[in-house]
Amino acid sequence: MTADLITRARAGDGEAFRELTEPYRHELQVHCYRMLGSFQDAEDALQDALLAAWQGLRGFEGRASIRTWLYRIATNRCLDARRSAGRRPAKE
Repeated sequence: MTADLITRARAGDGEAFRELTEPYRHELQVHCYRMLGSFQDAEDALQDALLAAWQGLRGFEGRASIRTWLYRIATNRCLDARRSAGRRPAKE
């Protein structure tokens, strides 16, 4: 089933990609929230991660599970967000 969803998603089927990622959405959002400490920042990071996953699905080699691959992308997006926030001047 998962292999079929991956094949369809790689062919551009957005619904197949949603079916593939939806089971992990909530736990990824919680993961991002724990890393960023803000619900809004977590939602933004999750959206960035899902977009990156959609755009990079052709590069998914299947050496890890989809869940692990999504966590890796989400973690990297959160780390990028934290680095970016550190470079911005503090709000007064």
